[in-house]
Amino acid sequence: MVPILTEFKLKRICLGQRAFGFLQDLSLDKASIMESTKKILDVLNEVGGSCQSSGVWSLIEMFTVSGSFDIAEFVIGEVGRKVNHYNILIREFCRRKDSESAWKLLKEMKQNGCELNKTSYNMVISCLCTNEKIAEAIQIFQAMEKDYGLSDVSTCGIFIHFLCKHGQLVLASEFLDKMIMKGIEPCIAINAAIIKAYFRSEKYEEAHKFVVDSVTKQRYSSNENYSLLASLHLKKGNVLLALKILHEMMDKGLKPNFRVYMAVSNRLEKFNRKEMQSELTSRYSGFIKK
Repeated sequence: MVPILTEFKLKRICLGQRAFGFLQDLSLDKASIMESTKKILDVLNEVGGSCQSSGVWSLIEMFTVSGSFDIAEFVIGEVGRKVNHYNILIREFCRRKDSESAWKLLKEMKQNGCELNKTSYNMVISCLCTNEKIAEAIQIFQAMEKDYGLSDVSTCGIFIHFLCKHGQLVLASEFLDKMIMKGIEPCIAINAAIIKAYFRSEKYEEAHKFVVDSVTKQRYSSNENYSLLASLHLKKGNVLLALKILHEMMDKGLKPNFRVYMAVSNRLEKFNRKEMQSELTSRYSGFIKK
């Protein structure tokens, strides 16, 4: 194997799971698989380069996907307990919605002196939220805050999407405010989740207030927030309300999303509201000229 893999390395060829499929095809017992795996790792270490890094990754991934977690952990122990290798296991536990195993592994990693990263935390937090174990998710969130000082936008997004899904909009808005106070800039997807959740709950006034407040709290996303609000009203069949939203945002110097503007304009034309359509077109054209 060494001369072949050396040639691969010179050509920067990476190894995938299929390179090690024979380990499972041979139907070996656990002890024999571990012995053979150890020999393979010796070869990969001797060759080095792209074959070594991709080979180790693929071995861990192959055993993890097949459910042989103990052998995957054996490989990790042999090559060094790196967080990116452990994250392969965490990702598979989370894919199986096994939050208990994912959380247990997270604690084992810390005990073994492996420094966790935000990806490790985020995957487990997301899995716990999916399984509606919010108390445990918050506990890990607090540990992440302790380790990193500030959580990132993806972590906060996990919680806000979960709260919106379960109709806890007051908590979602409070969480968003805490994000902004900590200097974490919410992404457009987070704002959209809250606005859509208000609509699902038929809390249209609250949705409007949220969008209006965003002009002062997060000016950069105001265009998208207003445009989304208009499009949601349009989908409800409220073309005049959608039109009112577009005029309101333009009054504040915000340019509507072109797709939303065209959708409202076409609906006005369909209902023969020519004067309203003409006024909208004129105002929107003013933004184009700028």
